[in-house]
Amino acid sequence: MTEPAPRPSRAAPFALVLAVVALGASLAQWLGIGRDTTAEQARSAELARAQQRLDGLEERLQRERDELQQLASTIGAQTQAEGTLAGRLRITEDMLARLAGAETSRFLWQVGQAEHFLRVANAQETIAGNSAGALAALEIADQHLRDAADPRLATVRKLVASEIGTLRALPRIDTEGMTLRLATLAAELPRLPRRQAAPTAFAPAPVAPPPGASGLERALAVLRNAFLGVVSVRRSDEPAPTLLTAEAAHLLDSSLELELQMARLALLRGEAQAFRAAIAAARERIDRYFDTATPAVGAALATLDELAGTALPDALPDISGSLTELLRVKEREGRP
Repeated sequence: MTEPAPRPSRAAPFALVLAVVALGASLAQWLGIGRDTTAEQARSAELARAQQRLDGLEERLQRERDELQQLASTIGAQTQAEGTLAGRLRITEDMLARLAGAETSRFLWQVGQAEHFLRVANAQETIAGNSAGALAALEIADQHLRDAADPRLATVRKLVASEIGTLRALPRIDTEGMTLRLATLAAELPRLPRRQAAPTAFAPAPVAPPPGASGLERALAVLRNAFLGVVSVRRSDEPAPTLLTAEAAHLLDSSLELELQMARLALLRGEAQAFRAAIAAARERIDRYFDTATPAVGAALATLDELAGTALPDALPDISGSLTELLRVKEREGRP
């Protein structure tokens, strides 16, 4: 009799399921442990870096403490040294030395500026003949000498004061205005009317007979014109005018312009005698060759008379004494 086939057990699938579940649990546990280990390592590395930064900050703080302590020691030593009498004397000597050097530099600068303006004053007077400019330069030089405040410069200041007073006593002259007036007069000379020019023809203008004249009257007019063409008589108490040709008139204008130019140069150079001589020569020629009865010539003569009457010093005073004395003081004191 055939035995029946054995029936499959129900416990086998259940055991298989249990094995799979156990395997999954083990895998999950292993994965969790791996994650925890990685996070722990990351936290350890971060903690190590923070510890390194903290160690660096502590070292830096210690260095700063050492530096502060060293600085405090140095300040204490200096304060102790300065607190002594020798230290205070040394500080005072240093301050006086610096002050003396500054005062010396200031003195040399003031003296140098005074010398410069004294030279400018002498140049303005001797070269340009400008007493006003010389006076202004002297006053500036006196200000620098005053600011120097040195008794060795007393003689120089005394001479400068004397020279300023001398220049202030001179008459005020409008040199620029007088020069412009002379230049304007020179430009107007060719347009001024002359007394009389030399005629190119000596035939007088014929007198025409009146309209409706008879034959006898026309004949008498012809004879009269012929006679007047030969002889002309006129009574006059005035001096005979000088006749000028065109070439002579041009030469007269050139000579007058030259005289006025000489007057301008003499005025700029402060030569009073040469200025008056040039003005007198120009006036004499205008009065002789030009028509003085016309307003234009009369105005030109009035301008020359006014300019000639301007009070001009015959010579400018000598103002070189102060500069000479200042140079003598610098040489005596050994100043550069």
